[in-house]
Amino acid sequence: MAYNPKGLLKKFIEDNYSDEIEECKSLHRQSKVSIDFVKLNQYLLDESGKDFFHWRMYSFIPAIEEFYNTNLTPKEHISFKFINVPETVELHNLDATNNKEWISCKAMVKNITDIRVDLKQAVYECQECLKLTVVNVADSNNILIPTVCEKCQGKRLKLLKDSSNYRDYRLVKLEEPLELRKGGSTRELKGYMQDYLASPYHNIKAGDVVDVTGEFRVEPRKVRGKSDGFEFLIDIHNITPVDDAFEDYRLTESDKEMIIELSKRDDIYDLLVNTLAPEIFGHKTVKEGLILQLFEGSRPVDDVFKNNSMERWTSHILLIGDPGIGKSQLVTAVNKRAPKIISIAGTNTSQSGLTTSAVKDELTGTWTMEAGGVILADTGLLCIDEFDKLTPSAQKSLNEPMEQLSVSSAKAGLVQTMTARTSILAVANPKYSKFMDSKPMKEQLDIADSTLSRFDLIFVLRDNVNETKDRNLAKTLLTKNSIDNDVETLSDDCFKKYITYMKANCFPVLTDEVIDILSEFYVEVRQQASKSYDGKPITARDLKSLERLTIARAKCEGRTTTKVEDAKEAIRIYSESLYSLGLDLTTAGELVGVASNKEMDIILEVDKMVKAKAEYEGLPLSSESIQNLKHECGVLCQGTNLDYNVVVEDAITKFEKRL
Repeated sequence: MAYNPKGLLKKFIEDNYSDEIEECKSLHRQSKVSIDFVKLNQYLLDESGKDFFHWRMYSFIPAIEEFYNTNLTPKEHISFKFINVPETVELHNLDATNNKEWISCKAMVKNITDIRVDLKQAVYECQECLKLTVVNVADSNNILIPTVCEKCQGKRLKLLKDSSNYRDYRLVKLEEPLELRKGGSTRELKGYMQDYLASPYHNIKAGDVVDVTGEFRVEPRKVRGKSDGFEFLIDIHNITPVDDAFEDYRLTESDKEMIIELSKRDDIYDLLVNTLAPEIFGHKTVKEGLILQLFEGSRPVDDVFKNNSMERWTSHILLIGDPGIGKSQLVTAVNKRAPKIISIAGTNTSQSGLTTSAVKDELTGTWTMEAGGVILADTGLLCIDEFDKLTPSAQKSLNEPMEQLSVSSAKAGLVQTMTARTSILAVANPKYSKFMDSKPMKEQLDIADSTLSRFDLIFVLRDNVNETKDRNLAKTLLTKNSIDNDVETLSDDCFKKYITYMKANCFPVLTDEVIDILSEFYVEVRQQASKSYDGKPITARDLKSLERLTIARAKCEGRTTTKVEDAKEAIRIYSESLYSLGLDLTTAGELVGVASNKEMDIILEVDKMVKAKAEYEGLPLSSESIQNLKHECGVLCQGTNLDYNVVVEDAITKFEKRL
């Protein structure tokens, strides 16, 4: 029996999408009808015994669009797009042998041009008999321009620009998503989008991980209008953002069964901690913190990408320590085992490299926005070694993505907000290369308070001399066997798959008991700090950090609810991170610039001293008077973390502003 595949597609659309088509018509703007591949493929198999790819159903889309758009204006054009198409190839495997193939793959958007215009339907007028000739344009680089009028055989034909129809188009640069890169390498391919996909109604941003379907072609390459060999191009049929915070499409059913069985083990948490960095001796609490960072808090399940006021669920950790203590090795261990990660060094990274940069497109000469590290690592982890070597502006540029999960940029006339749901693992050296117990902690950190306050955990790794620890470490290093054979670990592949699955499928909620424990802890610690003259209470930001750590602890075991033990573990790890800084729960607010009652009294006293001096001798104060004020303030500030120079200068500035 002979089948008409185009007729089958038309009937399937009429039976399943008539209401959606009518709704699109009522919008009176460009719109899209999404055709489910799975439903269509099953329909084709039931009706003809042949599947989607056998019939090359994608080749009939232009005819379908022409049929449904006959009586519509170009502004009301309806596009028909296939969704849920299974992956047919990996981006890095595409080459010249795939020319003219219809493909489906995963990709990450590196950058995207603004909306441009191209001919869609050219109208030519004969200058002798005025007959109009309409030419449908499939490729603007290869327009079949009529040379002779069909009516009078005249050769004077003129393009009527106002009568011709145009289409939107955009160019996009695609590369391999982080979690799919082989050996850390990647490729960059160009994609071409038109009509609805390039319209203002379809939102694709740099940094998005997307499903891409379309025709893969080898095309002549042109640079500034000149031929320059050939290049690869994906003529994109459909491109849609991947809506999961972390894709688990690489997991097989047997993988999922294995993961569920692992989650039932009583020792799964210890197993994960032992697996993270078995080659590194000690630092167990730090490893526990890193494990909780990889699992993160619970992202919103519904409409997460469309919610502009979404609450942060990512976790950020800062490791500070003496040189040679193993900080970089910890980052290397995490880099080796984290499912999705980018690692950079602060010594050679700019603010643009971290967030966004405006680059000039080599083909058109126009500016486009290119994603930096924190955007490209979206839904994963960004490791920054030598964090203290970043410029102050580069450090502060991370404040927005660390808290708001986005990057707002206005460069070269381009204003854009990109998603950056990225956890940050930063590693830094103390300001004087080695921690000095004689100096206040804040004085030894070359990091702004506003940035420090966004880290959930800050660990200080000190190179203290300890005979037993030093002997064990020496034996471990010299035997070149850092893994105790008696300690069970997971394979790196299994470790990645476990985290991948739990991030995508496990969303623990706080129980009433856990809420009570965290609330009581928060209230009690703040009360203790308020009663101490030197106290610096924790803030609500610290409470949210504890919430994320508690949820991550429950995720480690694949649970949908948290337990009291999860909250206690979170509090323990948080407390130990403070102790490593030389702080305790009553002075934790020092990290975010909270002043104690004692420090506030000193600031007020210096304000009075400045006022008295100014009223006595007038402004501006003499250099001698300022030096005397700083000397007196220095005496008052002894035993505190206040910088007497800053206190005096601030007091003078405040007094001058009041005048």
